[in-house]
Amino acid sequence: MANREGKCPKCGGELSIPEELAKFSCMYCGAVLTQEELVIVREQKEKNPLEDVLQKLYENGDEKAEDLIDQMLEMDRYNAKANEIYARLHFNEIVFEHLDVMEHFSRSEYATCFESYKRQCHPVLETVDHYAMASEDRGEALMHELAAVLIKAIDEAVASDPSLRSKNARSMKLDQYKMILAVYAVPMVQEQKLSVGGRLADILVEEWILAHPKSKIAKGNYEDMVVGFKKGKMCFITTAVCESFGKPDDCYELTSFRDFRDNHMLRTKEGRTLVEEYYEIAPGIVTCIDLGEDGAAVYEDIWKKWLSPCLTDIEAGRMEACGRRYREMVESLKARYLS
Repeated sequence: MANREGKCPKCGGELSIPEELAKFSCMYCGAVLTQEELVIVREQKEKNPLEDVLQKLYENGDEKAEDLIDQMLEMDRYNAKANEIYARLHFNEIVFEHLDVMEHFSRSEYATCFESYKRQCHPVLETVDHYAMASEDRGEALMHELAAVLIKAIDEAVASDPSLRSKNARSMKLDQYKMILAVYAVPMVQEQKLSVGGRLADILVEEWILAHPKSKIAKGNYEDMVVGFKKGKMCFITTAVCESFGKPDDCYELTSFRDFRDNHMLRTKEGRTLVEEYYEIAPGIVTCIDLGEDGAAVYEDIWKKWLSPCLTDIEAGRMEACGRRYREMVESLKARYLS
């Protein structure tokens, strides 16, 4: 019996499978597949004339390109040119069509928002994956180009925003775009479970660091985010700050803040409302800080600006003053990271 040549739809590995095998395992990633799932990439001995037409439509910005892409992919879902042009047209949407997602980066909303976001981004990620299946370099050059173009578009959006009148305002806006990449886009790419997922996530991080070497980004993943939101503690920020200083969980500072929470904040309606909001958003704020370029410096700034004065207020019996500072901290960090 002859063998069927194709690629694993999970990892892109090249396989040669006896035709009589109904099921088999990929020798690279171990995925159990059927003959129908094996990706058979068409060898283009003669160039499809529609590809030149599509390229010209794309270069001219003609809306007819979308219709032609649909027709070409209906005939051959792994057509390299159709997938490439679709990805070029729509890849930036993984950020620019979802600018409000950080508002839902909270304990009760993140999972639902992330699933919706992942679903909406799937079509463009799938075209990148299909292009990679049909290309000799597994889509490496295209993925680098897509990531670089996206980050350039982010930089241009920040630079051209007339409401950002100071360097600090532009820096904060850039950080907000970075957080969309860190806690939504990069985890989403990995969660798609496509053959390009892990590599494309790496490339997004690499291209961001290349463009912004002083504003580095870490590679987060969805499961870590969800686990972080399920811890259910109040003092996420104070705990993170104290941990950054090497202090234990039962240190004087954390014990003082927890006592302040239990014996002052939770005794008033306004205080309970603030604590509830803190439960919702504090893990997200800490995650954003940890995925940023210099968490230790940020935590030190939080300590000096808010927590140390709060502790002084507690020691002096100025509970109302401490409460006001705490509210100011929560609102400020929320605006910086979750707006």
